[in-house]
Amino acid sequence: MYVTGIGFSNIRGFTGARSVDELPLPVQDGGSWTVIAGRNGSGKSTLLRTLALALAGPQAARTLMQDFSSWITTGQTSAWAQVSVQPDDYVDRLTGRSKKPEGPAVLGLEWTVAESIPSAPAYGTPQQPRLAPNSGNEGVWNGAARGPWADNPQGWFCAGYGPFRRLIGGSGEAQRMMLAPGPAGRMASLFHEDASLAEGVSWLKELRLRSLEGQEDASELLETVQELLSDGLLPDDYRAVRVTSEGLWVSPSGFPERAYPLREMSDGFRTVASLVLDIVRQLQNTYGTLNAGTNDAGQPVIRMPGIVIIDEVDAHLHVTWQRRIGEWLRTHFPRIQFIVTSHSPYICQAADPGGLIRLPGPEEEQPPEIVEDSLYKRIVYGSGEDAALSELFGLESPYSSRAEAQRRKLVQLERKVFAGAATEQEAREYHNLAAELSSSRSARVREVAARLGSD
Repeated sequence: MYVTGIGFSNIRGFTGARSVDELPLPVQDGGSWTVIAGRNGSGKSTLLRTLALALAGPQAARTLMQDFSSWITTGQTSAWAQVSVQPDDYVDRLTGRSKKPEGPAVLGLEWTVAESIPSAPAYGTPQQPRLAPNSGNEGVWNGAARGPWADNPQGWFCAGYGPFRRLIGGSGEAQRMMLAPGPAGRMASLFHEDASLAEGVSWLKELRLRSLEGQEDASELLETVQELLSDGLLPDDYRAVRVTSEGLWVSPSGFPERAYPLREMSDGFRTVASLVLDIVRQLQNTYGTLNAGTNDAGQPVIRMPGIVIIDEVDAHLHVTWQRRIGEWLRTHFPRIQFIVTSHSPYICQAADPGGLIRLPGPEEEQPPEIVEDSLYKRIVYGSGEDAALSELFGLESPYSSRAEAQRRKLVQLERKVFAGAATEQEAREYHNLAAELSSSRSARVREVAARLGSD
């Protein structure tokens, strides 16, 4: 299953001109990397959660979010969300004898304030909207309950991850939800900050135990996971070297004797490893197989299809990791459609064509939009600084406020020096400042242009 488009209206800040009729999402060669960028408060997490709920269906949605009282835009009485999905004919099945739709199918949900419904007490209090399939739209697929919305879907893989992708900890209730079958369990961390991804390591321990008992399939699966984690995912060429009763151990390449438990490594190590581990575990649990192998470059790959949603994929990652995480995930999961949010220009540089989406600020009366081709090329083919200074991020300057003050002073002194009006002290100060302050090439071009424009 892949998402080809999403639409929603009257969900929190997405109302009126900010509503989305149909936002197309790319799927290329069975997978893609789509990045949703925007300022804090622009609604990135809301968009991802809306997408996840529509994919999961009303029953799972009630499990993931027990309180929808703040879900509908203030002053409105209803909200809706629709997602167009393309089934994978090889792995996505329907219960019963019904046929899958030919082409994309529309999954729809609607929320209605109880006050606007006759006999409101039958549906709950006015503060708790009623959630139901969106039956008012003729284009909505009525067979979803036998496919992606089934209690335990046969295929139809989708998983969601929030920004707090911790390896250990988590509340008991959240962890019980993580173990629930179907999309509710696979999306729990997207909705609950106190959920952890500890089950990935527990799964590895189980595979290790089964391999010691002579189960060949467990040994092969464990080897596949270790090879995947060791193929450039971890920084400084660290590798996954073994699994014991204490968990997963990693070590620098070539130095297996210097191994450390993953739980003792930095947040970046734990975040990345736990995310990949959980994706593999969930794929294995859903399909019963991973279709693992190597690509033309000899890299380990998992060729199972589906959708993975990640909020703030750059959380805890150094910029060097941010630059490569998108390409790494796309390479090693070539049939997964990744839909992520980020504040990082380096994450955006991995976006596929048509897969870079800008969310307007809360004060802007316009819907989310795919960035135009010229901006896309500037982000993808330019430097990180070019991306940060583009309209996608709206950063006015790459310098600190202290550096900006010094640069304004430098410009003033430079004008005097070139006009021959500078004193000896001002000339010395100008040369000292010019030597102290450094600029990138693109920044120097802007500074010179600004000076020429002021003359």
